[in-house]
Amino acid sequence: MNDERVPTSYVLVLWNQRGRRVRVGKLGLIRFEEGFYVYVGSGGSNPLRRAQRHLKPTKPRHWHIDYLTTGPRRMRPVDVHLMPGRRECGVAKRLAARLPAVKGFGSSDCRCPGHLFHASGLPLLLEVLAPLLGSPASG
Repeated sequence: MNDERVPTSYVLVLWNQRGRRVRVGKLGLIRFEEGFYVYVGSGGSNPLRRAQRHLKPTKPRHWHIDYLTTGPRRMRPVDVHLMPGRRECGVAKRLAARLPAVKGFGSSDCRCPGHLFHASGLPLLLEVLAPLLGSPASG
């Protein structure tokens, strides 16, 4: 169990094999380009359970991210990282400095432009995530 005083965020990496339009709750119809998407979430009292939930192809649609990770045409999860001691909005701010945010996605309860970011290819994704996760960039 996570200590509520220590924030734990997570980063979920999704692969979108082809461009698509998805209706995302109150955000409406959004165009998602081919490439990788990085979602930053808050772990709450059980960050591992929250992150594992996003890997399930079938679940009720509760959060914005559920519209991308549910059903037969979902984006495929390729990686997930728990980030103990890191606040969700702080991680999102660092990603926003390097990647375009999907406006309003996952940020309805804060002032961030979004908590979902697009990386057009693997080299860019690795370059952006390496310092955030504390590992050297590959390739």
